[in-house]
Order: sequence, then C-alpha cells, then structure tokens
Amino acid sequence: MEPDAKDVRAAIQRLIGSSTFTGSQRLQDFLIYVVEESLSGRADDIRAKTIAMDVYGGTVSEIARRENVVRVDAGRLRRKLAEYYAEDGRDAEIIIDLPKGGYAPEISIRAPEASKSRFPELPTKSHTGSRYFIWFAAVFILICFAATFALISTKREVPVSLSSDRLSPDERSAIFDASPMRLQAANLAQSGRDLIFPALEPARLNAALTIFKGAIDNDDSYFGGHAGAAQVAATIALVTPNFDLAEDMLLYADEQASRALELAPETGWSQSAKAWVEFAKGNWPEAMEFAQRAQRLAPNDVYVLEFVSLILLYSGAFEQVVVINEDALSKTDLDRGYVFQNAMGSAKFHLKDFEGAVSAFEQVTEKGGPVGPASVAYLMAAHQMLGNKSEAQALSRKLSQEWPDSRVDLLFQRLFANPSYGEELGDAMKRAGWKPKN
Repeated sequence: MEPDAKDVRAAIQRLIGSSTFTGSQRLQDFLIYVVEESLSGRADDIRAKTIAMDVYGGTVSEIARRENVVRVDAGRLRRKLAEYYAEDGRDAEIIIDLPKGGYAPEISIRAPEASKSRFPELPTKSHTGSRYFIWFAAVFILICFAATFALISTKREVPVSLSSDRLSPDERSAIFDASPMRLQAANLAQSGRDLIFPALEPARLNAALTIFKGAIDNDDSYFGGHAGAAQVAATIALVTPNFDLAEDMLLYADEQASRALELAPETGWSQSAKAWVEFAKGNWPEAMEFAQRAQRLAPNDVYVLEFVSLILLYSGAFEQVVVINEDALSKTDLDRGYVFQNAMGSAKFHLKDFEGAVSAFEQVTEKGGPVGPASVAYLMAAHQMLGNKSEAQALSRKLSQEWPDSRVDLLFQRLFANPSYGEELGDAMKRAGWKPKN
C-alpha cells in the first residue's frame, strides 16, 4: 500500500527537522524537491539536470557542471537518510529512500513487524593487526607494480631527484621519531603522487588510489593519504563513463579532501586536493579560490602545480596558466616532464600560439613526461593549425591505433567551463584526419 501524500509530507517535515539534517539546507531542498516531484507524478522526469536547474539555479552554461554537484549531493543524501533511519527515525512509519542509479525516491510504509531499518549500518573502522598485515602486503605489491610500470613504460619515468616539496632527510627522521607508521604513510603517499597521471589510464588510477588508501590505513592522521585519495577519486569521477562509479568517487573524494584540510589546512597539497574536488563537482568559484591558495602556499611543488594548472586551464584562464608555469620553470630544475607543462601547451594552443604548444608538448615527451590521448590530441591539433599536415596525420593514426576508443574531444567539451574550447580542439583533430570510433 502506498502512503498518503499528506502523511509523506508530514514525514518529510519530521525528517528535515531532525538533528541529522540540521545545517544541511541544500540536502533538505534536494529531498523536498524529488519527493514533491514524485508525489506529483513526475518521478520518471527527475534528472540531474532538472535538479540542477530547479534546486541550485544558475546560468544555462553552468548547468552541465552543476550536474556533478547533484551527483555528490545525491550520495550525501543517501548517507543522511541511512543515518536518520538508524537513529532519529528508527521508529518512523514512512521510509524514504533514494536508490542508486537515479534520483526518483522510493516511498514506502514500514512493515509493523520490522525490528530495524532496512538501511545498512554505517561502516566503522577496524585497525586490527591482521588488517595492517594485509595492507602492508597489498601495498608492497602495488609499489612493486608501480616501479615496474614506470620502468617499462615509455609514457612516464620515475624521477631520481626533483626540486619540489618532497620530504627532506631531516623531515623523514623527525617523522620516524614521532611515528614509524606515519613515515610509512608519508612514503606511500609520495609514491602515489607519481602514479596519478596520465589520468586516462585506469590501471594507474586504481593503483594510486589503493596506495593512498594504504597510507590512510597506516596513519589516518597523516593528511597526505587523504589529499592524494581525494585527487585520484575526483579524477576517476571526471573520466569514467560509469554514472554510479562517478557518484561514489565524488562523494569519497569530497570526504577525503575535507579530512585533509582538517588535518593540514596550511599545506598546498590539501588546498589543491580540495580545489580539484570542487572542480569535479562543478563549483568553479570555489575551485579557483582553493587552487590559487594552493599555488601561493606551495609555489615550488610541481605536484600542486599540476592540479592548479589544470583547473586554470579548464576555467579558460590561459594567460595565467602560461605565466605561473613559465615562472615555475625558470625557478625549478626539473629532470622530467610534468602535466603542468602539458597544461601550458594546451593553454598556448587556445591562445593561438601553436608553435609554443608544439614546443611545450615535445619537451614533456623528450623528458619522459606523461603522454596520453589528451596530449597527443593537442599536439596533433597544433600541428594541423600550423599546416604541418604530415605530422598531424601521423599523430592522428597513432591516436586511433593506441587509443581507439578515446573520445578526448567529448571529454574536453565536458571539462571546460566554456565547451567551445573543447569543440575547437575536436574540429582541429578531425581536420587532421582523426575519426572518432563512435
């Protein structure tokens, strides 16, 4: 039997007035909206876009990016509902659920004989010795994988020395004196940072995420494990076509970034992690604010500069990308190429400095930096715009052969605040002879 609409609305009022939902105005608005739409017979029409438009508002150009915010908030809402029915609402007669995979709520009456909520209990942490042993073994294997991957890959090399904010010997000694487990966590987190890019390689991202989780398990109070996990999870959310996975990863990334800021708000890594998560959620002003703060806090950390540069790039701040990167290159002695240099090449492409774009991408390749479908696509497009048709066509063939399913043109249309920049890249790629598989 379906509950009466009047009873449902009364249940909603009790729910949003509970201690569980206190201070969560946006989640309250989200829940009220989807329930009212369902009660009005429009459940099948509820989409991320309609929620973004009707609940969050904003300009038409912002709606697509705000859909990521909807995904994150949907995950938060599910957790809040689980918490409510496990605590404040454990005796509630009407149950409201938001099944994964959509936004239409399920509203039902609790069976009289039900002794407890059908919502799962929230997970709790366990730090047993056996768990640590399993993590040590798993992480050791992954580190071996990472080292092997880097040695045999033609796409990226592990650096021998690097001018950045890596831990100094004295810092490592001090950390060890305080806690050997924390030093292990710091070592793991540093290893994970080298695996994030190229971001379109799922194996690298999965390995990096597992390593960061291992760092967290070694020492939950070390901020780097949380910051790195946030960056990887947000990256997975951005590039995966799997809706459910993207939703889960965004929620997890948001939690980890908040934890990193709680532990070490003064570090560029924590600030850049938060910036990247806000970018993945579609919150441009917040992403820019955290990114600029991260750059001020850690101007010499190339890992921070990677994420800051990408956020500035996708926001359309091309001149700023070039300025901060050229300044960093003039002060930092790099022994390999990094993603921030690719971001500079992309920025120069959109500034119509095609020769500069080609030079930037080729320097990254020559120094063993990250090479993936995105950098190949931009290099191809830059050669095409310079009239170097043979080079552009050769790169087009490489892209089709090595990444036959890649649709970087569509990915960039989704990542840029102004989709026309993605379209500009795609048009140049197609003129070079590249044909999308589907």
